[in-house]
Amino acid sequence: MSAEIVITKIKDHLVSAWLHDHKIVEFQCLNTKQKQIVGNIYVGKVKNVVKNINGAFVEFEKGELGFLPMRDRSLKAEEEIIVQIKKEGSREKKPLLSQQIELTGRYLVLTSDKTAVGISNKIKSREQRQELRKMAEPMVTESYGFILRTSAASAQKESVLKEAQELSKRYEQIMQKGKYRMPFQLLEVNQDTESVLTFGKLPDQVDQVVTDQEAFAESLSDQGYCVLRDDEENSIERRYRIRHFLKEALSKKIWMKSGGFLYIEQTEAMAVIDVNTGKSIGHGRKAEHIRMTNLEAAKEAARQIRLRNLSGIIVIDFIDMDSEYDKDTLLRVMQQYLNEDSKKAVAVDLTKLGLMEITRKKERNPLFRQIDIDILD
Repeated sequence: MSAEIVITKIKDHLVSAWLHDHKIVEFQCLNTKQKQIVGNIYVGKVKNVVKNINGAFVEFEKGELGFLPMRDRSLKAEEEIIVQIKKEGSREKKPLLSQQIELTGRYLVLTSDKTAVGISNKIKSREQRQELRKMAEPMVTESYGFILRTSAASAQKESVLKEAQELSKRYEQIMQKGKYRMPFQLLEVNQDTESVLTFGKLPDQVDQVVTDQEAFAESLSDQGYCVLRDDEENSIERRYRIRHFLKEALSKKIWMKSGGFLYIEQTEAMAVIDVNTGKSIGHGRKAEHIRMTNLEAAKEAARQIRLRNLSGIIVIDFIDMDSEYDKDTLLRVMQQYLNEDSKKAVAVDLTKLGLMEITRKKERNPLFRQIDIDILD
């Protein structure tokens, strides 16, 4: 199975497409006029504690507020604390902050949230998980623990241990700087532009990166990526049809091969996907036709969820089915498709009304917040 990343620029936006077996499965768009703050660590100042929602508003840059959920009620206004940006803000919400620090490496994530060892769910082998846990446990301290990423499973033990030492040193330096720096100062950048545009993939996880951006081509080559530089004007657009697939991922109506279609609505609270038979014509039993349409819709819905970077609560209104076996099959198949996602996604339940509840981890804003469809014309 081939894995390819294409990086280009559309007006003021850097656009990255992740291709799996020559099909685009995920987008990442960055506005070059906007500062990227997710992952950054600051010395912030508590501006207001809101006890009824168990949270506080913290100024992390001069004039920039974020929301900090509180695990306890000990914070006070004007208190100086170290915070990390966990999620981007939107028109309705402030950026989400945390006092739990995470530092991301190639093989490990250092986390002050839990002083224990965590292992990626994508590492399935029980024996391998036990070996990794045994290796990582001595690295845990009273201040932080480690999460072993999928790439740790194929890495040299010495490389993992060396990275653990490097992350530990970075963490101690951040904590030390935080004691003496004034409020609103940036202590650490934990997620650079290149990491975002390469979807956090390591060089050995990508067959090649194709780009018409000179600076990225040189930098990624130096990091060990196999880079194909494409300097011909509009060559990437013609070959990969980036604008076409971006427009599709931003449209509300998606047709399926059977003639049915999905109608997708995105709000701040949740995303809703409605499955319709449309022009689909069943031959034979109605129940079988509905089952096949729902299974086709499950595959396309999983694809659209990933393409659009939908997250949080997602509800899919499938066509009603009477058979409990068919409902169980649909839920199981949906989870199989979600397992291919780069972010954790879970098909929670299928109600009697045919509504499937899905949760997906949020890291960045959905695609419609990353890029405006008007700039694609």
